Amino acid sequence: EKEARRRVGSYTDSTCNQQLGTPTILINNAGIVNGLPLLSLTPSQYTRTFNINTLSHFHTCRTFLPAMLSSPLGGTIVTVSSVLGHLGASHLTDYTASKAALLAFHTSLSAEIASLPAASNPGAENIRMVLVKPGQLSTNMFSTLKSPSDFFGPVVAAKDLAMEIVDAVERGRNEVLCMPVYAWLVEWLGVLPVSLQRAARWASGVDGAMESFGGGRKRD
Repeated sequence: EKEARRRVGSYTDSTCNQQLGTPTILINNAGIVNGLPLLSLTPSQYTRTFNINTLSHFHTCRTFLPAMLSSPLGGTIVTVSSVLGHLGASHLTDYTASKAALLAFHTSLSAEIASLPAASNPGAENIRMVLVKPGQLSTNMFSTLKSPSDFFGPVVAAKDLAMEIVDAVERGRNEVLCMPVYAWLVEWLGVLPVSLQRAARWASGVDGAMESFGGGRKRD
């Protein structure tokens, strides 16, 4: 985490700003997973999960947002969360909680920026917020995990998701991206009666999926 903060800080020095200009696109995509039940996690493991998955967004936004607000061009902030932030899953208490926090982070920061006075923040009205909520991706993070259902929960190619993010940035508007199709429906699971929620979770196999996971800390 110290090295990450040092690198973020290096982008703010005057030489870098002169050479590259004011950053206008910020994509927050750092992630780590332990894949262990709560009682098997050490304090250092779940603290590290939140440092990388959640607090890194605070550090980068606090670093780059002031320049976006001061420039009439504004910018785009992409927050990569996860469908598991809505769904939750066994053996992923720290990971899902860290991704759920990003849903609230995105909503709150969007509201803050929208309420800023334009006179002192000329870029505020041109800052676009993109929230990304993918399902399982074809990355090293979950490479040992078998999807519980290839039909209902197909693995999303990281390249395809990246292209969708680039397209969203180029469209220049506030958006929510969900891949695959079921990711659009997951947040509605919470409105069902508890008995139906349990039935849906059993049918999807989401809480048994981590049994095929190798365990141990992995980064993406």
